[in-house]
Amino acid sequence: MACGTRYAVAFSSGTAALHGACFAAGVSDGQEVIVPPITFAATANSVRYCGAWPVFADVDDSTVTLDPWAVGRAITPRTKAIMAVDFAGHPCRMHEFKQLADRHGLILIEDAAHALGATYDGRRVGQLADMTTFSFHPVKVLTTGEGGMVVTDRKDLYQRLQLFRNHGITRDPWLLRTSNPAPWFYEQQELGYNYRLTDIQAALGLSQLERLSHFIARRRAIAARYQASLSDLGGIRLPAEREWAGSAWHLFVVRLNLPLLRKTRRDVFEELRARGIGVQVHYIPVYAHPYYQRFQRYQRCFTTCPRAERFYAESISLPLFPKMADEDIERVIGVVREVMHEASRDRD
Repeated sequence: MACGTRYAVAFSSGTAALHGACFAAGVSDGQEVIVPPITFAATANSVRYCGAWPVFADVDDSTVTLDPWAVGRAITPRTKAIMAVDFAGHPCRMHEFKQLADRHGLILIEDAAHALGATYDGRRVGQLADMTTFSFHPVKVLTTGEGGMVVTDRKDLYQRLQLFRNHGITRDPWLLRTSNPAPWFYEQQELGYNYRLTDIQAALGLSQLERLSHFIARRRAIAARYQASLSDLGGIRLPAEREWAGSAWHLFVVRLNLPLLRKTRRDVFEELRARGIGVQVHYIPVYAHPYYQRFQRYQRCFTTCPRAERFYAESISLPLFPKMADEDIERVIGVVREVMHEASRDRD
């Protein structure tokens, strides 16, 4: 097993898995779920799908995952859950979130869309939260074309997840509310969705699962090559891997040391793209999107999440995927070094 949990429920996408986890957690109208701002919009959107409000807490400066101290400050009587995101494949500080969740009676959800195959204190990601969600989108560590999954050790959550992904319908005789049902009988007990993964996608996922350790090893090798070849550049800050973590290296995000550069982040980004390097930015803070800015509660996040704002202003993601050839890796390194040398204020 890739995670070592008792139960796993497959979904049609990582977003559907997040939605299912919020439903299973009992997230509902008017409640709050604490989330990081540096993540894909689906993390926060899944909370809104249930009628609740995401509360954006700031991130840790070294790992860009939720800061437990900021989460502790954000808890209110309306808080129902904490949704921690393993950014770029690096796990969150799950023991601290577990302590916070237990102390306040909250559900802990780990959005591990980036982190299948990662480890935390030697344990596989997926074992510490009440529910952990994964994405099998084509760019993820393992793909089913499009798909997702929720893993858990709690049978009650497992049953609610199964119900939710199948229109809220069950045929399980132990769960039916009708006594002495006919053999064809089934019940719709909740307003669920058609969020099932297809058999074809499941078959693809199982074949990919056999290669998971290879995928992770290759990603780690590419990240190590980047670290060794770019560490002397004063104009960038390389991503950290904490001693208690084994990152899945879904992304390799560097941060520009802008005071040392004569160019802006956009200048560097566009120059790398012009030279054929497919860089990207992960992510625009979720609260900055027009949908969230229409709500007054999110207009102050630009000042309450200063580390997220700083990270967004400085970050660029370099290409990293298992099928990168060694010559492609060396080309990325060479072009990055050239562009950063040209951008440096103290160049010859």
